[in-house]
Amino acid sequence: MVTLLLVAAVTLAGPAAPHIDVRVDSTHSRIVVTAGPFNLPAMDPHMDMSTMAPNDVMPFAWPVDGYLRGFSVRMRDAAGDSLPREILHHLIGVNFDRRQLVYPAVERLFGWGAETDPVELPTSMGVPMHVGDKLGMYAMFHNETGKDIDAAYLEVTILYTPAKGHDVLSVMPFYVDVNNHIGGVTTFDVPPGKSSQSYEFELPIAGKLVGIGGHLHDYGSSIELEDAASGKVLARLKARRDHDGRVKGVGRFIFGFNSDALALQAHHPYRVVAEYDNPTKETFKDGGMGHINGAFVPADGAAWPKLDLNDSLVKRDIATLPIMSDMNAHTAGTASRGQKSRNAQAGSSGDAKMRDTPMSDMPNMPSSHPKTDSTRVQNQP
Repeated sequence: MVTLLLVAAVTLAGPAAPHIDVRVDSTHSRIVVTAGPFNLPAMDPHMDMSTMAPNDVMPFAWPVDGYLRGFSVRMRDAAGDSLPREILHHLIGVNFDRRQLVYPAVERLFGWGAETDPVELPTSMGVPMHVGDKLGMYAMFHNETGKDIDAAYLEVTILYTPAKGHDVLSVMPFYVDVNNHIGGVTTFDVPPGKSSQSYEFELPIAGKLVGIGGHLHDYGSSIELEDAASGKVLARLKARRDHDGRVKGVGRFIFGFNSDALALQAHHPYRVVAEYDNPTKETFKDGGMGHINGAFVPADGAAWPKLDLNDSLVKRDIATLPIMSDMNAHTAGTASRGQKSRNAQAGSSGDAKMRDTPMSDMPNMPSSHPKTDSTRVQNQP
């Protein structure tokens, strides 16, 4: 019998604000987060994405002590029937209690795009989480069905492994973007023909990548992780595209575990490169994006960079998330079995500038075998 440990309902500010409901299914070790209803009017398929704005951040508290090891997302109607996945352009999950590895910004815990497949790590691995961790999520919709959708619901199913009684290897979200500006946009123009965008970075601590995934917009062809000192390509993730160049998926790569994992050094230069091939004669303003994300095992978990809420870049990051709602005022919940979630706290408000935002699309890892559309490059190209 399914045991519901916690049910929380959150009402956001505004007359048409959606509700968010968090349910824990302890029998199957999963958390189901449902938000809605959303009123989604029909939109022009060729609408400029820069004119769209995400909905407000929807806050909720993480309900269990354990490890996040996977997630999947679907859109449904009020009757529970699935809606086309393409109406969800992207979904971002944010952890306001932890910093990212590369950037002084709050952690992007999970993310989803129209091309994303369900993410699942083995039960022996997971991202460490604690009861009461302050989370939030926001989405951008793009309804190209030709019909208005009066009541759409967003349903996120999160897989977890309980902390008690399980020996789990802690992995952390790894994210690096080719054009990330904290508090600004991550998109870039895509001119006709072949083009590329790149970014060099260093890690504050050493560790190993056990697997990576990627995100590209239409006309993207591949995204690579390189050693910037030697020029060696460490991995190349290829896009799956239709005959018009629209991206239907981006490859994932599993390096493996233990000695097979990709060792990354602290304070060593690396580079991420997004390649685009636009077959039209038109430049697509803010049409490009490219980032790599994955599962990272730090050499020393205690050395993970701390989140400094007084850091000006962290403040800018939080302030420019889609119109932050006051988490204290709008979070309520009930708990049983002696577990009580701390009310979500903190938050700021500001105009949303981001046209698109980073996602932690960690790859599935059922085995150490790579996907066929991704390669680990052993020799310098």
